[in-house]
Amino acid sequence: MAQTQKKFMNSSADDLLRAFKIKVTGNIIWAGGITELILSVAQFLLGNTGQAVAILCAGVFFTGAAWFYQGRRVPILVRVMFIGLLTIISVISIYKNGTIGVYWTYPLLVACFFVFSGFLGIIAAALLTLIFGITAIYAMPLDDGWRIATTLAIICALGSVFVVLLSELQKLLRKLVVTDTLTGLHNRHLVTGVLEDAIYRFRRYQRPATIMMADLDHFKQLNDTHGHLFGDQILKQVAERLQSVLRRNDQVFRVGGEEFLVVLPETGNAEAQVVAEKLRSLVSEHSFNGKDANVDVTLSLGVAQYAENQTWVEWLNAADSALMEAKRKGRNQVQVAEAPAERTAEPA
Repeated sequence: MAQTQKKFMNSSADDLLRAFKIKVTGNIIWAGGITELILSVAQFLLGNTGQAVAILCAGVFFTGAAWFYQGRRVPILVRVMFIGLLTIISVISIYKNGTIGVYWTYPLLVACFFVFSGFLGIIAAALLTLIFGITAIYAMPLDDGWRIATTLAIICALGSVFVVLLSELQKLLRKLVVTDTLTGLHNRHLVTGVLEDAIYRFRRYQRPATIMMADLDHFKQLNDTHGHLFGDQILKQVAERLQSVLRRNDQVFRVGGEEFLVVLPETGNAEAQVVAEKLRSLVSEHSFNGKDANVDVTLSLGVAQYAENQTWVEWLNAADSALMEAKRKGRNQVQVAEAPAERTAEPA
């Protein structure tokens, strides 16, 4: 079980990105809260008691929020309050201090792109640009006001372009991370999420799900005989054949050199066994055309339907054990895993 868990438990690209966003948002709120605490002290020393108390309250609230939510996603309401209170403080500062008050609007505008994700960050930044621009034009000489409003608009536009480009780059990187470059199939980075989703659907809606572990027989011998480039050609063709049989909602992963995982939602053992036989025969009964030779390849499969109270690791282990049994019995066959209750009922 530990070997299977180690094989599939690598953090997915989505998990890593989510953790990074949580860390960045938390650090921004930490920085904002601490900065407000420092500014409140400065305002007290300058004699601006009312402004100092308001800034102090905001600083205490957001420092506390950053501490409370550290390592977790900060709720959208807290993030809106964070940007909103800082916006109010900045507007007041522009009215009272003129150009000096404008300096705080620039980092706040940039922070919107990090505190909020994607299009929401662009909307927030555009709204702040409008508020600060109008405030600057109203509270300052027109020549200074429109220049400040223009620079804020430029920062907003450049930040929006950056967010759009980053979003597209993120999609591309995600595709590269979760895709096996040789076969075009998903790799193991998405396996955990897909299996946990299938388990959730079973527990919530009693919808069955079955997985298959498939392995090409004696593939190392083929590589040793014809070379790894030839073997790569065969793997590509195997992937194409697997996909040609599966339904639109089925998912197939390349999880090892010549090992594949097939996830069949809304499918019980009986239906999955029929699919497995189709896959086996499609691979085993039709030769593969390599660049230098034609070869025959066989496929062994282990089938396991999800059983209640199993973890995804136990589920994978069941399919993997069935695959090993198919190999032990002579290869080029389908072996169905026994139900957990049947295994526990066996005599000692």
